[in-house]
Parts: sequence; structure tokens; C-alpha cells
Amino acid sequence: MSDMALVAPKLSKLIPMLATDHDGEVVATVRAISRTLKGAGMDFHNLVDALCERKPAYTPAPPPSPEPVPRSLLDIAIWCRTHALGRLKHVERKFICDMVERLSKGGRISQKQENWLRNIYYWNCGDVP
Repeated sequence: MSDMALVAPKLSKLIPMLATDHDGEVVATVRAISRTLKGAGMDFHNLVDALCERKPAYTPAPPPSPEPVPRSLLDIAIWCRTHALGRLKHVERKFICDMVERLSKGGRISQKQENWLRNIYYWNCGDVP
């Protein structure tokens, strides 16, 4: 297994975090990527080389089997936490985690919160539950 294949799982979680609108989070993410690469004896040049290779640096996992469409608000919140957290802005990530905690304890949420939760799900999944 190549060195890049060893750090690819961590990099795959860090790189989407560069999409934030917050400059401080972008800088912190770049520093985290740099530390991850340095820990494996590499730098950004190695990352670019790996991205430009004709063959993938690792064998991708087979596509997951289709999951049932979540029906309850708790199911939607859990789906978002499990599948979309890395693509969300910080405030959305916090909101999703708060909704999972509140709904799993049987708490109620406002109509505005429900709409926001459904919108996050829709924009990250494309399904309307």
C-alpha cells in the first residue's frame, strides 16, 4: 500500500472542509492537510502527483447498496449526520448534531427547524421524504 493510500481516508475528510466560507477554517484545514502529509513523509507536491496519476492511488470501495428513504425527522437528522456532515457548513453541522440529540430524546422542534432539516437533507440527497 502506498503512503498516499494510508493518508487518503483522512485527506478525504479534510479536503471537503475547504469549501467553507470562513477564511480561518480554510487556513486551519490547509494546515491540518499539511500536517497529515508531513506525518507520512510527503507534501502538497506528492498530493498533486497522486491526484494526477492515471491509475487511482487506492481501489475505491464498491458503491453502497441503496438505503431506504428516511421517513421520520430523527431518521433524516441521522442520515445527514452520517452521510453529509463533511459537506456542511459549521453552523449546519452543529444544527444537525443538535437535532439528532434533541429528537432522539423525544424533544420537539419548531416548524422553522423542521424546514431547515428537510432542506439540508434535500440538498445533500435529492430526495424529499
